[in-house]
Amino acid sequence: MNVERLLLDLIVQHAAVPIAQEEIVEETDLIQDLGLDSIAIVNLLADLEETFHIEINVQELERPILNRYQWLKEYVLSKLESLPSERSGSV
Repeated sequence: MNVERLLLDLIVQHAAVPIAQEEIVEETDLIQDLGLDSIAIVNLLADLEETFHIEINVQELERPILNRYQWLKEYVLSKLESLPSERSGSV
């Protein structure tokens, strides 16, 4: 399964404004551009953890991953790369 497609699908599901996956670009600010509020953010992070079998620890974040789609994508990909191979193959 395509990680980026899944990621975009989750973002579209939680966006407060109607948007197509194709409209989300590297510079898209998930909070400002897509209207994610605190509840949507919590739900999105929970869905990311469940979908990709990763753990997101907000205290370990080095940058605001929701301020740019690119940063969120890079974060998820880095988490997937650090998973043992048998778990990362299930996405």
